[in-house]
This record gives sequence, structure tokens and C-alpha cells, in this order.
Amino acid sequence: MRTEKEIIENVLAVACGDETVRAVIRTNLLPKREYDYYNFYFVVNDTKKFEQDVFAHCFGKRILLYRGDKNYPEMFPNETKAHLMVFSDGITIAINIMDRDTFLARYNGEHDHENVWIGDTYLKLLDKDGALPAIERLDEKQTWFADPPFEESFTGTCNEFWWVMKTLAEYTLRKELPSAMFYLNVAVRDLLNRMIRWDLYMQAGQPVDMGILDCNMEKLLGEERFSLYKKTYPTADYERIWEAFDAVAKLWSILGNEVAAHCGYTYPKDTETSMLRLICSMKQSGEKG
Repeated sequence: MRTEKEIIENVLAVACGDETVRAVIRTNLLPKREYDYYNFYFVVNDTKKFEQDVFAHCFGKRILLYRGDKNYPEMFPNETKAHLMVFSDGITIAINIMDRDTFLARYNGEHDHENVWIGDTYLKLLDKDGALPAIERLDEKQTWFADPPFEESFTGTCNEFWWVMKTLAEYTLRKELPSAMFYLNVAVRDLLNRMIRWDLYMQAGQPVDMGILDCNMEKLLGEERFSLYKKTYPTADYERIWEAFDAVAKLWSILGNEVAAHCGYTYPKDTETSMLRLICSMKQSGEKG
């Protein structure tokens, strides 16, 4: 397999040989090294050129090209292009192509998606025109909810949580597995993870490094609570989904009460009790039917 030095030299040779490319920045500098993943930004003066597959024969025998900009254009503003490539020797190279202003906006954290998917480590490798500032950010810091939630936001999140929990219960009772699993692993989990972040921040009293896609949650949450969190992931079995439902509800109640206490808010206990009673009644009626 090619070395890191070989990959960098190859990428820079391609960039130097193309007058359209004016700068190269490497990002995502802290990957799991055993996966040999490399991510670059090409700052260019003509993004339209890269609408085509210009890298087809540049970096070795390629087995996959994925164009993120075509699948999710809302995440790639200002004609930004994304060529994500996997090669037969296991090397992965991602090249995001954008103009100078768009790169600087990303570097300065002005894009909502950046921290979630790519991270915020950067190192300038090439700047043909000296048009970019010094760029070297090697420490990755992913922070969510660095301020306590406003009371309206907290209460609204609690109400939304019980709404989607009821919807999850309905899909489960109707034995509509794809919908039930979607609600549990997307709609419900998004809100649960939000409450977890709030609670971790409250407990720490300072911004908490959650990592990309909450990858640091296991070490931050603690063994007992993470053990409960793992129970929120079921197999594709309706009985296991109900067990996951119970684990979610239990963990939510613990965290929600803690966040409310830290912030001086009132946790909507009556809503929780009433919704659990209603869902329990729905489940009993469904089982009898």
C-alpha cells in the first residue's frame, strides 16, 4: 500500500500541473490511520471544470467514485464539487473543489455541515498565489451546545420527544418495521442525543468535545449510562424494539431531569407520565387485538 508521503506527492503533482488549481489544503488530519483516508481541498479559479471526472486516471486504479455534490447539492454551495474516491489498494482520497471565498467560509466555520462530516483540522500544502492566510489547525475540537438551552427550546424538545415516541409506538404496534426503525434510529435518537449533549455540557460546566458524529460519547457518558444507551439499539424484532423504547424513555427521564435542574427549569414530568400511560394503554390494546 502507498505511503502517506507518496499520496501527498501525487496529489501535489496533480495540483501543480493544473493551472486551474491555485491552492491545496489537507483537512481531516486525524483519521483512523488503518483506513488510509486522505481529504483535500482544492482552491480553484474555475469550479465548472471539475464537474467532469477529471481525476479518473490521476491516483491509481480506482474502484469507486462518489460525487457528494450531486447527491446532496445543498451541502455544497457556490458550485463546490466533491470527488470521493476509493482505490484498489485500499487508499481513499476525497477532494473538495471550491473557490477561495467558499473555502475561507468553511475554514472559518460558517457552514452548518462542516463540523459534522469533515472535522476542522487544516494544513495548507500549496498556495501558488499567496492568496490564503496561514492555515494550520491541527487540534480538532468538535463542540455542540456550548451554552445551556433556553427554556422554550428545552420544553419544545421534550414535547417533540414524546410526540415522536408515540409515533414510534404506533408504527411498532402496526408492525411497520421500516418506519418504526426509522423513527427509533433517526427521529427519536436525534432528540435523545441532543439531550445527552446538553447534559454533558451542564455536568462539565464548559464546552464538551463530542467528536465527529458524537464519536466521543462512549467515553464521555460513563460506563453505566452508555450501557443503558446501547440498549436503545434493537435488532429487527418488535419485542426488542419495545425494550429499546423503554431504555430510551428511562435515559431521557434521567437526563432531562438533570438538565432541567442545572438550568433552573421545570422538567415536564406530567407530560412524561401521561404519555407513557397512553402508550402503555395503546400497547395493551394492540396486544389484545
